[in-house]
Amino acid sequence: MRTLRKRVILALLSACMLPVLAGCELSDTEISTGNVKIIQGGNRFPLEIPPEFNYPGSNLVFSSLFEGSSYYNRPETTVSLRTDDSFLAVLNYYEGIVKKSGWSIIQSRRTENAMLLMLESGYRNLLTIIVRPVISTSAPTRRPDGEGAVTPQEPADLPGPTLVKLYLKQSGAE
Repeated sequence: MRTLRKRVILALLSACMLPVLAGCELSDTEISTGNVKIIQGGNRFPLEIPPEFNYPGSNLVFSSLFEGSSYYNRPETTVSLRTDDSFLAVLNYYEGIVKKSGWSIIQSRRTENAMLLMLESGYRNLLTIIVRPVISTSAPTRRPDGEGAVTPQEPADLPGPTLVKLYLKQSGAE
């Protein structure tokens, strides 16, 4: 009788814990080794990167932090985001944020299917932003005459999803 009571109590506790465990996000995985930390999924945007560079409504694919082995080596942070917004909407957002944020563009490159911005802050931190649409992983087909690859659509016309990669190198100068 006592064993049956323990089993019933254990079953009830398990049933109570099931909703709690169902709410856990398995996609938020953190790996730390030495001075490198990698976080896959979740919603923890790194504090090192200014929050205005977190594209609204995007999903965090992964982030990583490399902490230097000495005082003079400042942390390096990377973030990969994914959004269902169009490539052009994401481009316009980042171009607008750069104008408002006080960062200076030190290098830029824009094509019909990718954008790269290298920015510098007043504290001499460097932020690189790469925006590109998600392109189908299927191999491009060849034209019957053998000239070049044919793509089903121009990448700039894709409505989404779009990938954003951010890389921050902090300066040692304060």
